[in-house]
Amino acid sequence: MTKKSIVVCDEDKEYLIAFTEYLMEHIHDISIYSFSSVEVFLESNRTYDVGILSKDFLSVLEFSNKNLVEEKLYLCDENVTPDFEHLPMVYKYQSMEIVEEMMRRMLQKDAAGWWEKRRDANTKVIGIYSPISHELSMPFGLSLCQVLREKGRVLFLDIEENSIMEMMTGQENGRSLMDLLYFVLQQESFPMEEFIHTFMGVDYVSSFANPEEVNDISQEAWESLMSYILRAGYDTVVILFGRTVQGFHNMVSMCEELVVLGKPGDYYQKSIRAFMNYAGKTFDGVSIKSVFLPMSAGNLVDGTYAMEELIQGNLGIFVRKLLQEGMISRGSIYGAS
Repeated sequence: MTKKSIVVCDEDKEYLIAFTEYLMEHIHDISIYSFSSVEVFLESNRTYDVGILSKDFLSVLEFSNKNLVEEKLYLCDENVTPDFEHLPMVYKYQSMEIVEEMMRRMLQKDAAGWWEKRRDANTKVIGIYSPISHELSMPFGLSLCQVLREKGRVLFLDIEENSIMEMMTGQENGRSLMDLLYFVLQQESFPMEEFIHTFMGVDYVSSFANPEEVNDISQEAWESLMSYILRAGYDTVVILFGRTVQGFHNMVSMCEELVVLGKPGDYYQKSIRAFMNYAGKTFDGVSIKSVFLPMSAGNLVDGTYAMEELIQGNLGIFVRKLLQEGMISRGSIYGAS
């Protein structure tokens, strides 16, 4: 899937710079272009999804018969040109928050592409992300899978760049997510079972061996991989993010829920609040939950960091309680500090 694109065209260079900088700061995972010259714009060889164009650019574009813009908006001042008043209007110097919301709606209008059609697979997708890299993110994800598997098949995908899952489960696994991705992209026929490993009844695919591998995977490759996984017959897929991957916005947008992990403490909670504020404005249709875990790995004695004990101990009990109380599907989740 290619990124959506916006082009802004106006001869007022100062306004153009301010406008495009605002869009780049507030609307993510799109490509933004700008032109202050009609001639340079007409020489462009690409087609833009949305164009915000002043009357001179609209006039020349209409005269040229070039189909450079799929959906046009009229960038106007108080003197509206009747020839273009049938178009949606963006008024110069109006509240940029209104413009931002307009852009979001237009760009997401046909987002019923692949990511929305994911529901056809009848698979619930839950994402887990910790802006502060909580040390218990992976055990939390496995604990969640442990409870969810009681009501159906669950697949756990740990896409952290430096996962210690194999070390903690004591299993040396062969084929990894990168191997699975290779076969998917080659469109070769192969049994998914060759890549599946099981720990305490939870299916998972081994994570990446090289931290840089996560960064090298394109948004299109992630989409191909997830499309394949959602056809594998699982009732729930739980994805644990490490750092943000290419196409993070689309990866989160395919989730019914995103659990954001934090810990008590003002410093950590500021980071969580910053991300929650961003997520609330960015991920439409995704239930965003903040979870402050009441436990950490800091008080574990060396040699006692056993995954089975964590899952079946306080962490597992905490996660089960959240699910039993229905708090994974409503409101924000807070653990006792």
